[in-house]
Amino acid sequence: MTATSPPRPPAARLLTPPWWLAPALFTVAAALGGAWGYRSSPIVHASAWLALPYVVPAALVAASWWPPSRTGAKARGMVLGVVGVFVALVYARLATVVL
Repeated sequence: MTATSPPRPPAARLLTPPWWLAPALFTVAAALGGAWGYRSSPIVHASAWLALPYVVPAALVAASWWPPSRTGAKARGMVLGVVGVFVALVYARLATVVL
């Protein structure tokens, strides 16, 4: 009979921060930035079609939720989230200037 060694505990590894924390913060920041930008704009009582372009920053922030699978994917997600938050924040001011 061969003696079996007791099972070893799994190798200790460094805990990586959860990848979803930054996209969650970007989602909240984009929603608050969009609401603040729209409410502080003089076109608050305009028709609802002016809120339609908020789909673009929402899509950018949604793209930041893609889990990183490659080395550059984490940076790509961070950039998309930051750009989405910025666009949500300045869209109402840009629409005011254009209209």
